Amino acid sequence: MKRSYKILSKFLVIFALTLVIYSSLINYLLNKQLYEWYSYDLTISRGISLTLLNIYFFILVFIIKIGIFKRMFLILIVFGIIAWNISHLHTILDLNLFSDMIDDFLEIILFISTSIVAPGLLILIIYYIKKFSSKFEGNFIGKYHLHEGLFGIILVGLGLLFLVFRTYVIQFDIFLKEFKVYLAIIMIFLYFFLFFGGFFILRDFNDIIRFRFVKKIPTSQKKSKKNGSIFNSMTHDNISFFRLSKLYIFPLGALLTGFSFSMVIYGTKFIPKEVLSSEVIINLGYLFGFFAGSLIGFDWLRVFKRFYPKQYKEIELKIIELQNTDI
Repeated sequence: MKRSYKILSKFLVIFALTLVIYSSLINYLLNKQLYEWYSYDLTISRGISLTLLNIYFFILVFIIKIGIFKRMFLILIVFGIIAWNISHLHTILDLNLFSDMIDDFLEIILFISTSIVAPGLLILIIYYIKKFSSKFEGNFIGKYHLHEGLFGIILVGLGLLFLVFRTYVIQFDIFLKEFKVYLAIIMIFLYFFLFFGGFFILRDFNDIIRFRFVKKIPTSQKKSKKNGSIFNSMTHDNISFFRLSKLYIFPLGALLTGFSFSMVIYGTKFIPKEVLSSEVIINLGYLFGFFAGSLIGFDWLRVFKRFYPKQYKEIELKIIELQNTDI
């Protein structure tokens, strides 16, 4: 009975949210017929629809099975890539073959596919945490372990290089038109570098402030990895790494991820140009993306607990075991 009630509750939540999203998108399509493309009113309507879609998918990732969400993510991303390329080629070649209905359909596909990216990043983080919950497993370079904090700093450094490169190439019109696909790839990689850089830096912040970047791994510890336990490396020294943060901030990081990604992808199509210029919006999107990853990295254990409560319980038991053991 309890399970049936839970399933019904999830269905009602999904149904209600779907109606809200549907109404928002219909309102946007109606506004497209009334306002110019970059007008304040249409941009606000577009921004509301994108924000609601981001919230919708983040809620969805918490109430449906991860496997189902992964398949949905892959399908929508594939459709989104196809829709973007069709729209791009149609614009570049100036074919004028599409009716308003087809154009609207492609745009909505793009809205949906870009909005599911941020929850997809959360799923990727969850996979990483589950596979490498032990701080000292993985990232081996010969006899040495590369700390996550240093890896995060390297990613941020790469992100800054991509930012400089992007600033240079946008000075050429060809990258804003015919070669726009290459600019899009640069921008997406730049966002991912900063997002995951922030995640790894804050997840391993205690080691960074102690200047612990590389650690030599004893042979016995490398062999212990083969037993398949994600907790075999937990010791008294890193108990603090496996304690829940007192600040419940990962939901804020999750929502900020969706918001920042929309800023980077849509620019003045997401926030009105009367409020901020396109470059300011995009650069703020990158900055917020770094902060989003950082917030999730700081509160990473709560993310793990939310999706894998049984494994988290094992961590708690392991901590109790270590605390009861003489050092």
